[in-house]
Amino acid sequence: MKNIFIVLFLFLIFGCTKKEVKLPTLGAKGIQEIHNHSQVWFFLTLKNNDTIATVNRKNTISTTHWLFNIDKRLPLKIIIPSIQKLQYNHANSFHSKKGMHNYFSYSDTISKKLSFLKFDHVEFKTDSLLSKYYIKKHSSKYLKYNNINLTFNPTNTWINDAKMVGNEFRTTLLEFIEFTTGGNQTMLHLNFNEKLSYQDYLLYKTMIHSFEDKNIIANEIEFIFNPTKVPDCGCE
Repeated sequence: MKNIFIVLFLFLIFGCTKKEVKLPTLGAKGIQEIHNHSQVWFFLTLKNNDTIATVNRKNTISTTHWLFNIDKRLPLKIIIPSIQKLQYNHANSFHSKKGMHNYFSYSDTISKKLSFLKFDHVEFKTDSLLSKYYIKKHSSKYLKYNNINLTFNPTNTWINDAKMVGNEFRTTLLEFIEFTTGGNQTMLHLNFNEKLSYQDYLLYKTMIHSFEDKNIIANEIEFIFNPTKVPDCGCE
């Protein structure tokens, strides 16, 4: 049985190759101890002036939890397809075992330890469809919720059709939820620009996860969009 309980560090070194993974650094408490795990590595590699992700999962075992160590500089466009494939393999291989989960790793600056965020139930939609259109198409499924669409771009964030100014996104969102809830459970629908870095992606994910309120949930479907194919994404 393997056990992780590691003091905060900025770099993970992979084996004897001395390849470095710069983990996201976040002021967010997460899971800090996971037994029985395998590791997946996403390295940032530059090739002909292009950024690519080199994935190493040689030592993964289907009957264990999988820890995803992803370089924070990589954009979603590059890593999401590989994450989707690995999610499927972990859940559907011949030796897959129930109760084994997938976790994103990051450096927690509060506890100064390595922390983890579970994501195995997340379904990534990469067809550049924003959540507000998906909700309209599947309206009966979401009628009982106070639906709020959140859009995250590299240079701005949006709550429904309102662009956020400054660093008050979390406070403004909670106030907006309180104002609009109408007694219904709130469901947050997350839209991520594919150009967003993994660092910023996990920043927003951990922020949403920190809402310790059973009346606020996040849709397990996450929308990853190409800004050139979505004219009303608020992209700049």
